[in-house]
Amino acid sequence: MKVFVYHKKSSGIDAFEGARLRKTLKGACELVDVSWVDTPQDGVDVAHFLSPEDLPALRAQKEAGVATVVSAFYCEDEPASAFLEPEGPLKLKKKGLALLNEADLVLVPDKTTLDLAKQFGVTSPIEILEPAVRMNRFSKTAAESKIFPRYFGIKPDVKTVVATGSYNDKKTINLVKKVAKAAPNLQFYFFGAKKSYDHFDFAKKLCKLHRPKNLHFKDIVQDDVYRSALMNSIAYISNDSFRPDPIAPIEAFASRTQVVALSSPYPNPILVEGESCFFFPSPEAIANYLTSLNYGTAKSTIEQAYAIAKAHNLISYGHKLKDYYEALASGEYR
Repeated sequence: MKVFVYHKKSSGIDAFEGARLRKTLKGACELVDVSWVDTPQDGVDVAHFLSPEDLPALRAQKEAGVATVVSAFYCEDEPASAFLEPEGPLKLKKKGLALLNEADLVLVPDKTTLDLAKQFGVTSPIEILEPAVRMNRFSKTAAESKIFPRYFGIKPDVKTVVATGSYNDKKTINLVKKVAKAAPNLQFYFFGAKKSYDHFDFAKKLCKLHRPKNLHFKDIVQDDVYRSALMNSIAYISNDSFRPDPIAPIEAFASRTQVVALSSPYPNPILVEGESCFFFPSPEAIANYLTSLNYGTAKSTIEQAYAIAKAHNLISYGHKLKDYYEALASGEYR
């Protein structure tokens, strides 16, 4: 069996969600002896897509008689791969709905996103495939531990907090601004993506207005820099209260980095209060906790979360993925 994992070449997003999800899919395929290719070739049995922008490519594969699968709601912080509109209440993009309803199978990270997909009118078969992480990528070495502070010139005694998202996502930007303002003794690094046509960084420049001095807005960085940032920081701020955030938290778990978030109306099996993370009612409450965490007086879920990351290993993920691919290739899912 051969799987075409669609990889749209985009500059500047080497370490961001779409690229990381593709690496996860390819790594999982390799572990369970499934061949994958980056370009469509004769003999491809399944084509796997990750973005609403992939609709023309998916249609081309369907016309060629290839079974198709789409991973949805895994990459909502990346404008190119997000299925939800960036502003306002949760709403599915028109291209996203068209892509999902033309796919033979849709994979989502949890029951909340499965219910959302059905609510938005998705009629294709949907299965839950929780995100996975390659644990050895987050085994801290002496060399890796120095990458992040050296890259940004951070002094050894400075404590950092990481957040990720899109520069067009005002809710997340405002959350991080408020947390940083209320925790002036910590340094916050926000790694953000922009829309492909924003060549002059207008969205990023707007975000910098009225920002506290301890908040640093950065472009997407290479994978080793981002992993080092997680491993060197005391916490990761999840924006799961605004939109699905399945990939970055589980990588924070694997990094032994504390995850915090605003209280969320959307249940997420990865983010469990008091087990894998802590939820707070306001940005100021998050800041108070981070300050206590910095002083070593706060409770932590790091070890429990690390165990959850280990349970979401790539080999188990790969076997489930292989089962779906085989069912699609044999026609059982059509």
